[in-house]
Amino acid sequence: MARPRKDAQDPCARQRLVDAFWLLLESRSLREVTVGALVETAGCNRGTFYYYFADVDALVTYAVEELLGDGSLSLAVFRGLVNGSPANLVREVAPERIARAALLMRSGELQTIEVALRRAVQGLWQSRLCEEGEELSPAACFAIQFMVGGMLGFIIWSSRLEQPFCPLPRVERVYLARVARATVEAVARAQGLTPVEVVARLTADDVLAA
Repeated sequence: MARPRKDAQDPCARQRLVDAFWLLLESRSLREVTVGALVETAGCNRGTFYYYFADVDALVTYAVEELLGDGSLSLAVFRGLVNGSPANLVREVAPERIARAALLMRSGELQTIEVALRRAVQGLWQSRLCEEGEELSPAACFAIQFMVGGMLGFIIWSSRLEQPFCPLPRVERVYLARVARATVEAVARAQGLTPVEVVARLTADDVLAA
């Protein structure tokens, strides 16, 4: 497709459209985000939009890829599953990134970001527990995915609070630690490893460094 008018030549035009998407999502549902609203908010024209994106769904896909691109959110969720604490989300992920992930999940686009995060987190476990070409057993995948679902739910719930991701009370911290241990034990059994071996592999190369 030929470049449209001058604003498409601006290297920031695509980013302005993505930023406009996040801004609009704060006040309306995903179904209400239209090309017209996007170009008006971004300060560009429809030709510019269609130069970069086939439709709004393509923009959403790009926005999700950008959100997860550096791996920080996936890695923080991974660490949270292993050590039983969401604290990594606060220490390692920019607040705006967490807020946008929660915003997208609440907007009705939960499946898009959930599938991407689940795949990325499971890939981190697999890369540390399996030899090249091998895959995690179905039982191990179930245990990991069950815990990922809980962490995603926590992200959505916490984002609605006035002080999201504030330090959890001791009872909640103890509970999460127990669930994390249970997950490690379940994966260990499914993979024919000991919990100690699983933790050692997961924490190798300072993966869980604070």
